[in-house]
Amino acid sequence: MNTAVIAVTTEGLNVARRLCEGLGAELFAPEGTGDGAGFRPYNKGLRELVARIWGRYDSFVFVTALGIVIRVIKDHIQDKHSDPAVVVVDEMGRYAVSALSGHEGGANRLAEKAALLCRGDFVVTTGSEAKKTLIVGMGCGRGTGAGRLEETLFKGLYLIKRELSEVRLIASIDDKREEKGLIELSQRLNVPLKFIPRTLVKTVDDIFDGSPFVKKTLGVGSV
Repeated sequence: MNTAVIAVTTEGLNVARRLCEGLGAELFAPEGTGDGAGFRPYNKGLRELVARIWGRYDSFVFVTALGIVIRVIKDHIQDKHSDPAVVVVDEMGRYAVSALSGHEGGANRLAEKAALLCRGDFVVTTGSEAKKTLIVGMGCGRGTGAGRLEETLFKGLYLIKRELSEVRLIASIDDKREEKGLIELSQRLNVPLKFIPRTLVKTVDDIFDGSPFVKKTLGVGSV
């Protein structure tokens, strides 16, 4: 996917750099922002930049307010089959919002990737995603391969008589954020991946059966 990451302020540039590196994207920022290195500068405002490069990229990630983005892209929107994916990330990297072409353009998956890079949350509002009601919690030993994880996932779905099409996302504890097997599994199955802070997992730890070994290692047993 040919992606442009666009920063609007110095504060947003740090998040934009992280996104650009992780997504293999091209970075744009206002002339005079930061140290001026590592990005293509623009000096006539965001609206002019968008008008100039709108047709050059398959997807855009804006690091700024959602309202600003709506105002600058509204005149370029045509239809869901031809519009690029547009994701909006706030300047703190807390939320990545799928704003345009969620399914057809791939903005839903792009929002997920952006959220993982920023260690934030992704926001998807498309109706078909809302109909998926199953969240799969997965823990694993370090270095567990995607193949084994996939086999375990499908075995679990079979036991509860559910289908992969019903799975909204795969979730694990944030200690597993760098686990390549989980990341590959998410990409292979095209199911979003989300990491939950240990403090939140701990609030429901007593509700589920847990592993004494995991509890000793991570401080929570029901991963």
